[in-house]
Amino acid sequence: MKSVLNLLILVIILSSCSTIPVGFREIDKDDLSNKIETIFEDTLFSHAHWGVLIKSLSTGQTIYEKNADRMFMPASNEKIPTTATALTKLGPKFKFETLLAHSGDITDSTLNGNLIIIGNGDPTLSDRIYEKPTTVFESWADSLISMGIKRITGNVIGDDNKFDDIHIGYGWPHRGLDYWYSAEIGALQLNENYIDLQFIPPSEENDSLKILPDVESNYYNLIEEIEIVDTGKTTLNISSEFGENDILIKGKILKGSKPFERSPTITNPTKFYVTVLKEVFEDKGITISGQPIDCDEIENYSDSIRIEDTLIVHQSFPLNKILKVLMKKSQNLYAETMVRVLGLNESDIGSFEEGKKVVEDVLLNFGIKPGTYAYMDGSGLSRYNFISPRQLVKILEGMRESENWDVWHDIQPIAGVDGTLKRRMKGTKAEANVRAKTGTISNVRGLSGYVKTSANEEIVFSFLVNGHLRTSRDTEIITDKVLEIIAQYPIVSNRYFIE
Repeated sequence: MKSVLNLLILVIILSSCSTIPVGFREIDKDDLSNKIETIFEDTLFSHAHWGVLIKSLSTGQTIYEKNADRMFMPASNEKIPTTATALTKLGPKFKFETLLAHSGDITDSTLNGNLIIIGNGDPTLSDRIYEKPTTVFESWADSLISMGIKRITGNVIGDDNKFDDIHIGYGWPHRGLDYWYSAEIGALQLNENYIDLQFIPPSEENDSLKILPDVESNYYNLIEEIEIVDTGKTTLNISSEFGENDILIKGKILKGSKPFERSPTITNPTKFYVTVLKEVFEDKGITISGQPIDCDEIENYSDSIRIEDTLIVHQSFPLNKILKVLMKKSQNLYAETMVRVLGLNESDIGSFEEGKKVVEDVLLNFGIKPGTYAYMDGSGLSRYNFISPRQLVKILEGMRESENWDVWHDIQPIAGVDGTLKRRMKGTKAEANVRAKTGTISNVRGLSGYVKTSANEEIVFSFLVNGHLRTSRDTEIITDKVLEIIAQYPIVSNRYFIE
């Protein structure tokens, strides 16, 4: 109670005069800066490179900086310019749109032609948003049946031409393309272009291993080379040849161990999409004579297939909900999709290069000139991305003044509460206070966002570390300790106090 009362006295007195509040002593700014410097100079990271900028949003004064203008790989802090641009240019109410159209005519209960699905990148057809990945497909089947369509004589064609055919980011390591976070990008996307495999190890002698995919389909093939062992630990490797959907599961699984999941990617998202769509429609009772086809398989597709009419227009949830998943879960596919849809909306070309131009325009409005950073993918998976802490802070400052601030503030992970910060800073004044984007790739960590002091002063910060050989937890100890200190210090209008 005394602490709360003293804090109230602090705010009231500082707003009216220069008297030092009861229960507090004023300290020099350098005292706080030196305290922060000591933390970043931890010998555990004497081999690494820190880039740091901490500023007051209220006064613009720098509280602490270290290599703030040098270039660093940002990891998933790359999602900050990507998402800021998407929110600025598309707006919080933007919705992705998928069209179900057809060629040929409809007579009686038969579509005498092809069913054509035209997408512009909706990344949300998964159980992150819906009850299950195929929920929307089942709804579409019900809609066609209600229209009286029970048979399709032609093919199910996936039209992905609103995006280009470059399905992975620049510089993405090929050894990581089997993992969900490196899923291919496309204009038609189902289940974030990977499958979740749940492994249920046998518990009794006569039990067998169960592998349960969240999307069952003939599109991929699981090849099991698994040994069940009584001792030791589970060691499993899942891989596939580049461009293939034969998924090899190889290794040992400990009998009686807990269920676990692995999430391998699939290749050619469009073909996966229309294959599963056809399977769902057939399960619903719609007979389809043709095959699932990627439009790229059809020679002169645009000239040879004439679209007669649109049967269904499906809209995604609004962008503000989608960006919340992107930022809080750090979903790479969502981020890469944003860059391409930005290009599509601005120039009618859904490519990374066109989307990059839009990002550069928005960053220029924030005072960041093209050529002073390297924006090489939208998610931060590429090791060719480079940006400085000062540039990230400029974006964060720009969004603080944006008409979309409430949405931007809402989509950030919250320390100790949700997203990639859910387990961090618990039990401190930074808990439920810090809102920031994390970033992690090998030897790189990032954390950039906002924190309020105990006197409600708004602080913006960016922490980047490159070339470190420590664990992710070691870097968290450093950055989180700094934020916990800032959160507990009363800082008001360039004056610094401690109890």
